[in-house]
Amino acid sequence: MPHKLLTVLVLGVVSVSLTFADGGRKRPVLEAEPDESRPVVNVPYTKVPDPDWSTFFTPVGTPTTLTGFYDYQSNGGSIQHIRVNPANGNIHVTYMLSEDSTAGGLSTARRTGYAFSSNGGVSWNNFGNVRVPNRLSGFPTIDLLKGPNAGLPVIANHSTITGTQSTIYIDSPEGSGAFSELSAPAVVGPPEPIWPYVAGASDGSVVMAAAQNIGPAPTPGVMWHNRMPSDFLQWGTWDNWTGDVQSGGRHPTHANGTGRVGILLNTSNGTTALGNRWRESTNNGVTWTAPVNLYGQRVAGADTFNSYVHTDWVYNGDTPLYVFSEYYAGSDPTRFDDNIVFWSQATGFRIAVPYDTSKYGPYNTTPPNPQRFHNLLINFPSIGLSGNTIIVAYQAFQRDTDQYGWNYSDLWYVTSTNGGNSWSEPRRITNTPTIDERYPSVSKWNPPGQFNLVWSQKTEGHSGLFAFPGPDGNRGVDTVRTFQMFQRIFLTDVGDEGGNVPQTFRLSQNYPNPFNPATKIDYSIAKAGVVTIKVYNTLGQEVATLVNEYLAPGHYQTTFDATHLASGVYIYKMTAGGYAESKRMLFLK
Repeated sequence: MPHKLLTVLVLGVVSVSLTFADGGRKRPVLEAEPDESRPVVNVPYTKVPDPDWSTFFTPVGTPTTLTGFYDYQSNGGSIQHIRVNPANGNIHVTYMLSEDSTAGGLSTARRTGYAFSSNGGVSWNNFGNVRVPNRLSGFPTIDLLKGPNAGLPVIANHSTITGTQSTIYIDSPEGSGAFSELSAPAVVGPPEPIWPYVAGASDGSVVMAAAQNIGPAPTPGVMWHNRMPSDFLQWGTWDNWTGDVQSGGRHPTHANGTGRVGILLNTSNGTTALGNRWRESTNNGVTWTAPVNLYGQRVAGADTFNSYVHTDWVYNGDTPLYVFSEYYAGSDPTRFDDNIVFWSQATGFRIAVPYDTSKYGPYNTTPPNPQRFHNLLINFPSIGLSGNTIIVAYQAFQRDTDQYGWNYSDLWYVTSTNGGNSWSEPRRITNTPTIDERYPSVSKWNPPGQFNLVWSQKTEGHSGLFAFPGPDGNRGVDTVRTFQMFQRIFLTDVGDEGGNVPQTFRLSQNYPNPFNPATKIDYSIAKAGVVTIKVYNTLGQEVATLVNEYLAPGHYQTTFDATHLASGVYIYKMTAGGYAESKRMLFLK
């Protein structure tokens, strides 16, 4: 993988403030994310040691080892922070953090972290100190390459030497943490492309889409996009679509296996001027369709709803499936109907998550410290697939508040098994009165019967970027450590508010299947006791014992490596108390 020098750029990015009211219902001020070019307080760099992970406790999830002092992930690609490799089940995650406990995200301590798990998220590598790159960078997104380098993780972010520029980094071999930087394309500004999203196209090329920090709304900005061929020798020339994006930088970009690449261009920071626009390529990003407006405003009977900046989508085959956050834009000031809406060409608009006062609480709207930067009671939807099941995870403010009166947020999810026509009741992922969980990111591909997600966690309810109204009111100080958390949710166990405590014993089909040379097997234990999982050939001869131990109730995973065996069909069997189940798998060298 060739290394290239990053072109030195000069950038002037203007931070703007946006205020809007919808039919008498006033919302808090929304500030655009301050970028690296913003003047910062000159404070000494203070690297606070990472926590002792052996003593780390959390009510939900497993820490990915990525932790720091910065959790304002929303402008960039928080919905694109995790990918599961379909070939081997390996999990790749990225996370933005600051290592300076005294300056939060506004100093040169801001970095992009990476972590990797080869056992289904049970444990993570020691990449806590890998930075991509090891200089100021922000708002990373991650995807997996396809084609000749299938499975290698690629990260995009905007980083800086003297200016700011979006570029990508590829890890080879998979999970090594040895990222090669593919130099940014030539200068196109100012302002330069920032907040990049990345997609691995089916021919092995890489497509990157980036925005610029420009406003205020409804002034349209520029959507930049570029393409790196599969030989990784030379970027193309930056191209731009004027008017396709506003300040906010949320424009998820994905690819499938048949040459399609799509970009959902978010243009609605609380306005209806443009809405969410869609562009697609059917030749791996070489040429693109004209923009199509998907959703700027929705009318339902006498009610009007506006879309907001929180959007996501996923390919189901060649069909894109979208989710949007929306809010009531009518004249009744007593209504707080924030919803999460699903749309596909086949279904039209469907409300996936309606606002429900019995489930979700309000946010702090009392000046001078309203609940900033989020603005909707249920928001930040992230969509993924598990077989034919559609999953949407999201965050929702609760009634519990921290010492300064900021509402905590919990995570929830809904599912659809009929293409999005109807949706399940919301199910909790977290229920933690003194912990704030935000910015869920669902892997686009998941093995059948489960989904994998990460999120940002901290112990205070306000945005981690600014510590107001902290003890000294200093805007540039934030000593609250944030953690990236991981959880695997099993969709079959729906009676326990999220599937975190199994109600039944279960042995899952191995994945991948067929496999070469290794495959993973998930299983659930409903009652403590001795559990065994053994592998047999078609003659009934035992060839491996994968599990033979006393286990507490929970979800587990084991790996079967058949390197030393002949190709063919094998049977694996699990026994636990009075439970026994067997399944077949196919090994092909």
